[in-house]
Amino acid sequence: MIAVNNLRRVPVWVRQSATLVGLYAALMCLLALWMPVWHDLDWRFFQSISATHAPAISPKIALVDVRSWNPEDPPGDRRTVARFLHQIVAAKQHPKAVVLDIEFGPCQSNPCRDAIWTSARATLERSLAEASRAGLNVYAAEGIQQSHAGNDVALALDPHDPEIYSLLSGAAQTHFTPAPGAAGFFYRVCYEVPRLDEHGAQVGSEAVWAMVWRVMPDFEVSQPCDTEHLPLFIGPTLAPLDPLTKQAKLTPPNFSISATSALPADTLDDKYVIVGTVREDRPKDSDRSGPELVAWALSDVLEGEGPRATLQAHYQARPQNSMLLLFVPGFSAFTAFAFTAVFFPLRRMQLKAVRRFLPWVAALAALGAGLAVFALFELWMLAEKWIQPQVTLISLGILLAAILCGVRGNQIEFEELYALDDAAPVEKYDYDVFISYAHDEGAWVYEHVYLPLKAANLPNGVFFDTTDIRGGTSWQSKIALAIDASRFIVPVYSETYFQRPYCRFEINRAHRKWVNAGEESRCVLPIMRGYPKILAAVDDIQAISIDDQPDIVARYVAEISARLR
Repeated sequence: MIAVNNLRRVPVWVRQSATLVGLYAALMCLLALWMPVWHDLDWRFFQSISATHAPAISPKIALVDVRSWNPEDPPGDRRTVARFLHQIVAAKQHPKAVVLDIEFGPCQSNPCRDAIWTSARATLERSLAEASRAGLNVYAAEGIQQSHAGNDVALALDPHDPEIYSLLSGAAQTHFTPAPGAAGFFYRVCYEVPRLDEHGAQVGSEAVWAMVWRVMPDFEVSQPCDTEHLPLFIGPTLAPLDPLTKQAKLTPPNFSISATSALPADTLDDKYVIVGTVREDRPKDSDRSGPELVAWALSDVLEGEGPRATLQAHYQARPQNSMLLLFVPGFSAFTAFAFTAVFFPLRRMQLKAVRRFLPWVAALAALGAGLAVFALFELWMLAEKWIQPQVTLISLGILLAAILCGVRGNQIEFEELYALDDAAPVEKYDYDVFISYAHDEGAWVYEHVYLPLKAANLPNGVFFDTTDIRGGTSWQSKIALAIDASRFIVPVYSETYFQRPYCRFEINRAHRKWVNAGEESRCVLPIMRGYPKILAAVDDIQAISIDDQPDIVARYVAEISARLR
């Protein structure tokens, strides 16, 4: 009961505004959960903007397809990779890095322990050690076991051969997630992968970085794991498959190797060499192979400034999802501010029949202002070579804010225009003049304003509140009805007038009457004592100080008498 009573003490406008803000928050949460639709729209927007600079493979990248790859013959595949590494070292070539888009798993069955498997493993280990002595940086892929819920959460690393991975310069993930319904991919910069003990219990986590970041020269192994997603745009197919042979057709600087082929004459110096199987490594929903996706992502990084400022198809995709927590309410708040800046000044104008549409006119103007400012923000980002790709959710927030502002405007209009429609008939409060004044100015107003008007013998008299009706529960209704039923309102402004709640109520009601009747009606005739600061909501009604024109009361009495004849 106490809580209910406290709630009732909160002003109505505060409760109504808080309700609309809560409704906005709830609806935006529902829209955020409706991710497949707006995420796809964002992707298409991002794709169309980025198309102004077509993706291209960096000349610093060489794609090497292991043409003879056979998933049924792991020892043979390992010998092929080992032979390729040996050939690079023997030819004294110095690539920036050799990226093996290949996982080297541990022995899983008894045949792995035979002489063929042991020999192949030893051959690869010798080649890796030889490459390390020659200063060649060799990286291999680490597989990520993910949740089946589709939320791109890493559960564990795939098992791998510890002896081989200990001889590498590093290992990293090459996982790409297709964008639903759109021709593109995302990849996570880094996964926090749980570390498990022999009993399967988690004992910490380790950072597994994207290969395209891991191979950069300035990569810091100790830097915090950056788990954000980055978009990847892909250009033409680098290695289309021949429909008959199912082998890849590559053009220089890309080439194929097999168990018996010689190292091509093309130099690999200062290149990032990506080695994989174009035929076997084909991600779902893509006509590009895994090695090709690594090449496209690496090209983006190389076009930028390394792993700390990744470039996506010429434009940096900044800011990312976390900035939505700022941009969605920020642009929505600007829309609400624009509504306020339009709605309240328009309410003071004589709109007549158009007045009932005022809340929605202001809401439409606020919507246009919000979208225009957001568009200018996007253009500024484009000029800075950035893209803020999450446009759909922000635009929906602006639209929802404009609609709820229109609802609030209707509430304000209803409260002020129709709150007293069910009150007593106004005929019993029919006056020629209503005098509005602050009670502590009563003596002066009685002598200098009320008595001159009373002496004029107006037909229906003057409403001059000398009783204490403001102390009762119905004073607002009585005063409002008296103002509406009076031909003229004469407010007496003073230093204390606008400080009194009942005076502000009376002058706002009189202002509404003045707006509806039209300025030419001169139904409100303010008199000032001194030069008080006038309430901004009613300062469009001209007020005259009695200090400047001492005969102003006599002139008003004469004007009122003449107009009532």
